[in-house]
Amino acid sequence: MLTDSFSLSGKTALITGAGKGIGARIATAFAEMGADIILLARTESDLQQVAVAVRRLGRDARVCPCDLTDEAQVEALVAELQEALPALDILVNNAGAPGKGYGSLASVDKRRFEHTLDVNLSAAYSLIHHTLPLLQSASEASIVNISSAMSWMVDKQMAAYAAAKAGLDQMTRVLAYELSPHIRVNGIAPGAIETPATAFITDNPQRLEETVRWIPQGRLGQPEDIALAALYLASPASGFVSGKILEVDGGMAALPGTAIQSRLP
Repeated sequence: MLTDSFSLSGKTALITGAGKGIGARIATAFAEMGADIILLARTESDLQQVAVAVRRLGRDARVCPCDLTDEAQVEALVAELQEALPALDILVNNAGAPGKGYGSLASVDKRRFEHTLDVNLSAAYSLIHHTLPLLQSASEASIVNISSAMSWMVDKQMAAYAAAKAGLDQMTRVLAYELSPHIRVNGIAPGAIETPATAFITDNPQRLEETVRWIPQGRLGQPEDIALAALYLASPASGFVSGKILEVDGGMAALPGTAIQSRLP
């Protein structure tokens, strides 16, 4: 059956930023498809709630509070996982945020700029680096990096975040080549997704209308839209796909400037 190619039965997946939003939905989607889940984020209480949902689906959930920008914490976490696991089949680098680098060029100094790079790019690299022996121990492994439409879009006050996500996209391509054929590496570039982080859009009808004008599908995306894309890239269904960035944005990347202009009031 073709649908068997989407099964994650017998696999273990580590998901960062798993306490809410996109990361939480990826965790439950992977559990629905048979994977045991390692949940990683800074806030343990959020992770515990997701762990309950994963266990209700009949899968194991390991809660791992960790600040990915703290190298010592990452090293300690991976050392524990190496003691507990024979291998790691899937790594989803979902954690990310505009961080302290959000703001104008005049207001964001090097320290704030580097904080955003650390949160969105360096932390993902570090986790891949430290988990590499576990990934290499799997029969086949998949890494999915969650990027952003800001890796190609242009907007004010987003220089640090955009640079970090563009860097994550290119790192994805380079590592896909370096780690082939045993480990596949792909990315997802979400557009505007309805999560707690985008409440500033959904709570403001005018801002929501302005945002949706840029989306040919006429709506915000849902965490499940990204979870389904991540399932494809993590599963055997995408076994011949590596080094790709999948844009899940309701058609934003394909919208020509003339169409944008026509949607303005």
